[in-house]
Amino acid sequence: MIDYWSPVHFDELDPNGHLHNARFALHVERAQTAAFAAAGFDTSAVLHRHPDLHYVVRRFEIEFHSPVDNAGDLLVSLQLAKLGRTSATWTFRCGPAEAPNATGSRTIVKVDAAGRPLPWSPRMTEWRQG
Repeated sequence: MIDYWSPVHFDELDPNGHLHNARFALHVERAQTAAFAAAGFDTSAVLHRHPDLHYVVRRFEIEFHSPVDNAGDLLVSLQLAKLGRTSATWTFRCGPAEAPNATGSRTIVKVDAAGRPLPWSPRMTEWRQG
């Protein structure tokens, strides 16, 4: 499990003062980027990044439990639940374990320059096992 504190800014709140539902995906993606960085991947590079960081999002599923009703830091907890040949599924929780604001999963697929699926490198397998 990887915990990441993602800053929620005032301009992300909807007219009700709650974190807008579409913004949760951004906070989960930031947490996933932080997880890659913690595993030693250079997440600052864009053009010359590690091949395992060339991926697309295949699926994003979320269930909302309670609103985030202020700016500040949002705890996003991630776990790499499944590593397939070309895909990886992360489960996530936004908010504290005892009363999460949202839970769900995010599946990514590693792709080549033409957008075709590619197998993960041994580095991903080692990370998954570690």
